[in-house]
Amino acid sequence: MSSKQANKGGPIKTLSIGEILWDIFPDKKVWGGAPANFIFHTAQMGAQATAYSAVGDDDLGREITQAVQDCGIHLKAPILKYPTGVVDITLNDDGSANYAFNSNCAWDYIPQSAELLELSSEADLIAFGSLAQRSEVSRKTIHHALSQRKSGSKVLFDINLRQNFYSAEVIHQSLNACDFLKLNEEELPIICDLLKVGKEEILSTFNIQLMILTLGSRGSSIITDKETSSMPASPCKLVDTVGAGDSFTACFMIHYLNGMPIEQAQKQASEVAAYVCSHSGATVELPEELRATACS
Repeated sequence: MSSKQANKGGPIKTLSIGEILWDIFPDKKVWGGAPANFIFHTAQMGAQATAYSAVGDDDLGREITQAVQDCGIHLKAPILKYPTGVVDITLNDDGSANYAFNSNCAWDYIPQSAELLELSSEADLIAFGSLAQRSEVSRKTIHHALSQRKSGSKVLFDINLRQNFYSAEVIHQSLNACDFLKLNEEELPIICDLLKVGKEEILSTFNIQLMILTLGSRGSSIITDKETSSMPASPCKLVDTVGAGDSFTACFMIHYLNGMPIEQAQKQASEVAAYVCSHSGATVELPEELRATACS
């Protein structure tokens, strides 16, 4: 990809479509959801960031709308009759997280709208995952929006498997719709088994340009049809891993779309993820030195 290919010299316009919710920890609540976490970190990297989701007509919905907007993100979230999403998070001894999602909530019914189609037609990078597709309503909304994207825009699919909220059909359709794929070391064998495809064949089978594979404490691999860049994780004092993959992906993608070489973008992303892991929750405000090069 040539330098500045995605944004033609201006800020990259990023759009996420999917769940927005409250992460409920034992001692506090923090707004999140993988697509929202991703878009939060693209904003910190200098992108013009918009999140599209849905919230309930309740106190949690009003609170999350204000909290996200206070972070400088354009949140487009129709207010629905269903409750705002929440997920109860428990942490293991190693800092990894377990998630328990409420069901039949607002982001299960993300509506199609002229506003969403306009946002999709203007975005340089659109991100989505598998969790919001547990509902047929949101799944149709996501894929219809993707079908309306402009020529030259890119699509990122962060698989983000949770519990049993996915199927071979959903994963297959989503892989066919994306240019970039993000997954972790636990998800890779599940996907290969689900789709009966070898890990070396994923890129060619689905015509994917680049795969981001996060490996936990062992670091990451960035894989294209021409090269694989493997890198150890940047050291940190671990608090929890919530949102670390989202921050890594956001940082890498913005740097990469701005023309930075893969290995350099990967190093920057590793340092951002380490910083997020050293703090509680996903939406961690980054220091200036971890943002600066993205906007240069």
